[in-house]
Amino acid sequence: MKLFAVWFVVLGAISMHCGGAFADNVICDGPYALCTSAPCVPDPRDPQNKSICECVVEMGKSFGNSTCEERKAKALPDGTKTVVSTYSFEQVPVTQLMSCPSGKPWSNCLDYPCTVDPLDTKRAVCSCKIERQGEWVTYGGSCVQGSCGLGYWSGATKDAYLGGSKYLAKELGLKEIPMNWCAKK
Repeated sequence: MKLFAVWFVVLGAISMHCGGAFADNVICDGPYALCTSAPCVPDPRDPQNKSICECVVEMGKSFGNSTCEERKAKALPDGTKTVVSTYSFEQVPVTQLMSCPSGKPWSNCLDYPCTVDPLDTKRAVCSCKIERQGEWVTYGGSCVQGSCGLGYWSGATKDAYLGGSKYLAKELGLKEIPMNWCAKK
């Protein structure tokens, strides 16, 4: 993965979770990192609690729990740019949603900071929180159930996914949530 060749360069720009108050269910229009199918690895600085994920940078409306002001893209003094990881339906047409069992580690990236790859501005490295409890869903893993335990895929609890998707669909004027679940085997 290209990410791991450059992540040492951008790792210093990612520090901790975005500060400030959470607003709950906020749709913003602008650049954001989309991590719905992101592969992640434990962060060597805090491997029990943090992961580093390779996400894509998108432009448009997205769902998060932080304010639009907190989610604005920022240019850092060293020339790198930061964005915040939020959620959209952008990958629904090209990926399928897989359910994973409780106890398998996964990465919660919603509203976490990301540094745009200076070599490819359509990619970002995001610092996410490792979760280990609760059933969860991901657009990663290519519908291979065994991959739930092999990586720290970016995901969400099923309730959080459905709640955020319902809110986003309503705000976008969609009659139903666009979903593409993995086929049952």
